[in-house]
Amino acid sequence: MDGDPNFRLKAFAVIACVLGVFLVAFVAQRVWYWMKTRRREDVDTSRVEPIIDFGLLGVGLLVIWMAIEALVLSVLTSSLQVQPRERQKIAEIEVGKLDEETNQLNLLFYPVDRAGRRLSGQRRPVLTSGQEFELIVEVTQWRGAWTWLGEGGFYQFISLGGFGNGATPEKTTLEPKVLPRTAGATLFLRKPMHWEVREPCEEGDVYNIYLNPATGALEVEQQPG
Repeated sequence: MDGDPNFRLKAFAVIACVLGVFLVAFVAQRVWYWMKTRRREDVDTSRVEPIIDFGLLGVGLLVIWMAIEALVLSVLTSSLQVQPRERQKIAEIEVGKLDEETNQLNLLFYPVDRAGRRLSGQRRPVLTSGQEFELIVEVTQWRGAWTWLGEGGFYQFISLGGFGNGATPEKTTLEPKVLPRTAGATLFLRKPMHWEVREPCEEGDVYNIYLNPATGALEVEQQPG
C-alpha cells in the first residue's frame, strides 16, 4: 500500500463493483424466476415486490456507477503527488543570473522526492522578469466523507514566473494535469485550490518550497549559503 497511494481507492472500486453486481444479479434472478413460475401451480414462488426489488436494483446500479467513477479517478490521479500530512519540502528554486538592466530573471525549478532530494531529471529552466519569483501550486482535497480513501489530498505545480517591479512578466506553465470535473470527481474531491508564494530573488540563492497542510499555505526558506 505504501507504493500505491491510490490502493484504498482501487480496493473500494473493486469491492463496490462486486456488491453492485451482486444486487443487480439478485434482483434479476428474482424477476426471472417469478416470470418463469408465476403460472405454475405446482411451484411455490415468492411474489415480486416492486418497491423493494426496484429499490435494490437502483442501489446496485448506483454502487456500480460509484465503483466505475472511483476506478477512473484512481487512474487520473495516479501521476499526481500526494499531499503530505505534515509540513514537507516539495521543490527547490535556484536563482541564476539576474540582469538589472534588462530586468531578466533566470530560475531553475527542481521538484524533490519525499526525502527532499532534487529530481534533476525533472529540472525546468524559467526565464522571466521581475525582482521576485511567484510559484503557484494546485491542491485538491478529498471531501470529508471520503478522506479514508486516500493518504491525503493531491498537489501539482501549475506555473512559475517573475513578479514585482511594475513588470507584467510571463509565467512558465509546469505542465499540470487537468482533472475533469465529472460527477464522480465532484463526489469524491473538493474543488481544486491554488496556493501561491512570492519571494524576492538574489542571484545565486537557492530556496526551499514547503507545503504545510496545517496552515494551508506554501512556505519558503532560503538555503544557507
